[in-house]
Amino acid sequence: MNTVRKLYESDEQGTVHVDLEVGVPHRRVEVVLVWQEIDGAQTPPEALEKKRAELDALAGALSDDPIARPAQPLLETRLPIE
Repeated sequence: MNTVRKLYESDEQGTVHVDLEVGVPHRRVEVVLVWQEIDGAQTPPEALEKKRAELDALAGALSDDPIARPAQPLLETRLPIE
């Protein structure tokens, strides 16, 4: 399965025209189209930088307290199936 993600703008009649090249002539393909309205506001770069800084601060947060797996108990011995 291939995924194509692209933003389109509708024309004066409110119609979006999508041309999809599949690369092979006379091939049957199934196309699933999902649309979602996008508002004009985008996330400002400052907010993205702040979020990136928060994620970077988490890197190595547990380095001074390493997580160790405790020793596991032995499995019980069972009688063989006859």
